[in-house]
Amino acid sequence: MCFARAHVRRVPRACAMADIVTQLQDSVNEINGLFYNCAGVLQRDARPASTTNGELGDGLGAGGVDEKQIAEFASAVVSSSRKIDTLASALPEIELDLESQLARIKALQQQNDAVELELVAELRVADETLRRATAAFEATTNESLVSLDDPGDATTA
Repeated sequence: MCFARAHVRRVPRACAMADIVTQLQDSVNEINGLFYNCAGVLQRDARPASTTNGELGDGLGAGGVDEKQIAEFASAVVSSSRKIDTLASALPEIELDLESQLARIKALQQQNDAVELELVAELRVADETLRRATAAFEATTNESLVSLDDPGDATTA
């Protein structure tokens, strides 16, 4: 999930693209897991090869992976592959010419500069708030310490 500040009105296009890229990464990891599982099951359940007089024969022994398992593996891989295709087609188009890339970099730099100015202004406000809070705290603690040191007229009676 991409988090943006609530008061900023920009539509975070990069956030949507980042979400798609994350989903693509997850889907690629999923299809990798499917391939590893498929290969592992095929190796585990493979039928032994037959030999005749030291020569490898064409016949296969009993057991092994059945057609239903192979169809399930293929279906899962195809489904995951289609999901990857759908996500990849949802990515924004990339302009390959140099001028478009330079214009995009310039626009991103301008956005970065604007955000930097905003952050500097917020930092100044935060520093001023901290300064005032520190001064108020010091004044309060000094007043409390003075009142503890000088019990006043309450003890003279």
